[in-house]
Amino acid sequence: MSDGRLALTFDDGYATDYDEIYPVLDDRDAPASLAIVADWLGEEGHLSVDRLRELVDEGWEVVAHGRKHRYMQAHGLAADADAGDERLVLDSDHVFPDADHGLYPEDTFEVTDGDRTETVTLAEKGRVEGDDAGGDDEEGASVDPGTPFVRFEAPLGSGFDAAEAVFRPSREQIRDEIEGSKRDLQELGFEPTTFALPYDAADARVWRVVTEHFGALADAAVRSLPNPPGQSPLDLQRYYLETDAMRMVEIETYLDSVAERGGLGILAGHTDWETVPPGRVAAVVDAARERGIEVTTVREAVGTASN
Repeated sequence: MSDGRLALTFDDGYATDYDEIYPVLDDRDAPASLAIVADWLGEEGHLSVDRLRELVDEGWEVVAHGRKHRYMQAHGLAADADAGDERLVLDSDHVFPDADHGLYPEDTFEVTDGDRTETVTLAEKGRVEGDDAGGDDEEGASVDPGTPFVRFEAPLGSGFDAAEAVFRPSREQIRDEIEGSKRDLQELGFEPTTFALPYDAADARVWRVVTEHFGALADAAVRSLPNPPGQSPLDLQRYYLETDAMRMVEIETYLDSVAERGGLGILAGHTDWETVPPGRVAAVVDAARERGIEVTTVREAVGTASN
């Protein structure tokens, strides 16, 4: 038997975790770690609380994955902001301007360059229309069509240089997303000791709050390398077993390293996506077992206890 371990983590709490993946893992007497968004439990296409409890009773782990699956990393500005502006144009699609997740109206954010910081409340997000692009937009910035923007409930009190400033979640928002996810899951009877960052995105402020409330962070980095023996539970990296991320030969090479060196491999997926067919999960578990690797949960692999 190898000293290596493998944890499978499945994100977002899809109903397919139970309907499609549980039978595959149950046949192999293997558990998994489920990264659960508290607000999504019971929603269409997602696990019910009762189904999640069944999986926990079978040895599966509940990992906290945020209250609302907020994006918690800073965004750069695509153009300078002036005092009186109610809108910023940003240089990243991680605003998710066409979706109802990631950034949420009524959440508080900071616009900061390190010397000056203003707290703003998000009113809406979207994309700059063609009429606003190709020249000065309504806030006086030259932008391209389709550039993401965020609009605030009140105007900025001062200007910010795009080369120096960022738009990022407030500390209040970060604590609500991380502390709130643990509290909400505890109220349902679960005791998460591992956190998985929504979108695998964070900064040092986020990491500090995670370390205050959890014993392990499953995606401090996303790299196709296993965690060596002795890796800090709060500095774990994972990669994706999805068919568009790794071919099976790459997964086998990954598992070879886990078997030879020991340590912990963490492979992740979203079971509602066509890139995670049950056959792929079965093949990964079988390949791990062929190499003498124990398939377990993050909690069991790193021996964390609830903070």
